[in-house]
Amino acid sequence: MSINDKWSRRINNFLDGTVTLDEVHTQNQNSLTHILDYVSTKSPYYSSQLKNVQISKSIEQLSLKSIPFTTKDELRKVGMDICSLGMNEIGTYYETTGTTGIPTPCPRAPIDINTSGLFVHKAMADVYQETFGTTQALTAIMGPSELYAFGDTYAEICRDLGIPYVKLWPESPRVGIEKASELITNLKVKALICSPAIALSLARLYAGKGIDPRKSTVKQIFVLGELCTPEMLRNISEIWDAACTHGLYGSQEIHALATGCTEGNLHISETNYIIEIVPIEGLQKDVGELCITMLVPGAKPLIRFRTGDLASINEAASCKCGSCSRVLKISGRVDDIVTISGEKYLPAEIESRILNSLNKVEGYKFDITKLDSGEDSVVLSVTTQQTNIDVSVIEKKLTELFKAKVDLRIQDSLDAQTETGAYVSWKFARIRDWR
Repeated sequence: MSINDKWSRRINNFLDGTVTLDEVHTQNQNSLTHILDYVSTKSPYYSSQLKNVQISKSIEQLSLKSIPFTTKDELRKVGMDICSLGMNEIGTYYETTGTTGIPTPCPRAPIDINTSGLFVHKAMADVYQETFGTTQALTAIMGPSELYAFGDTYAEICRDLGIPYVKLWPESPRVGIEKASELITNLKVKALICSPAIALSLARLYAGKGIDPRKSTVKQIFVLGELCTPEMLRNISEIWDAACTHGLYGSQEIHALATGCTEGNLHISETNYIIEIVPIEGLQKDVGELCITMLVPGAKPLIRFRTGDLASINEAASCKCGSCSRVLKISGRVDDIVTISGEKYLPAEIESRILNSLNKVEGYKFDITKLDSGEDSVVLSVTTQQTNIDVSVIEKKLTELFKAKVDLRIQDSLDAQTETGAYVSWKFARIRDWR
């Protein structure tokens, strides 16, 4: 049996309940010894990085704590030396977008594509069955394909499941958001796979044309690519009158670490990773920086990779969807933690407070400044379908929550960077600190 087939069997045994979560975690310790040997032999970077590290050959004694972290800065610095396979041995080459620095190579071997895709395959099959009772629901894949795995990943899963699809990346020069919106209407598209920013932008575009998004044929939306709180899932669902859940959480570097379910949760791809939450001073102890070790022997396994994302894990989750995987909660980027009036806030906390104060929000911008007195102040700019808004009441509520003066501005549109930045750069672009 090939290594690819062995991994497929292992994953399917977990997904169908043949193997328990505890058994998977025990297997993962064995996989850890194998992946450390693999990268030490095949990756020039890890060969050098790990040569002076005492790594126990005993599974019981092996601890990740003795192994140094891998950081994004190191990935930019070492380039192709991080890879464990040559470019003639891979399946597909991708790279990061380079919005925060030099793009880094993210090749994927067939085993990477297969092992990551099996979790996405199962998640999508479950959601389509719940929403439509069939996979015969035309789906718009609204993300990039060139040097980026988004379009390829979902196109392949759709083909495997028999889901008809159309690629409608709004930033493609052949498409654009106007053309995308027209085809969604004319083709009677039933499902969207996109970022929250695109889902909101489309809704604004339709509303501007006098079209109610709730009366469209779209009945299922999968969101990914930027922060999306439970409140944002609910907000998008209300605007579109459609079921809305996470598509997946992952990145170019780490593939699909978790997949969404019908309950709006993200479930970890347990067989493929060992996950650590690195504590951050000043935050509650269960939230920290997400650090992952990739166990699949593919093109570029990363060891103790600090993702830069804020996360927590519900170890005892019992999700109504039936998944045995733990639930992962993403709260934004570590670099996006802000302090307002002496208190630290995660990006997710800010978004949640805004969306719990207003309904049918099509977009928001949260600008933090200082008053002449030196006190912190917030200007919250919002586009919304909600009518009869008592601005003073909401300002008072948010001022009390943030312990800083909040100036609420209801607008017809936001600036171009806020409107499109989140899905052009695939970074969260709504919270800005001007102090």
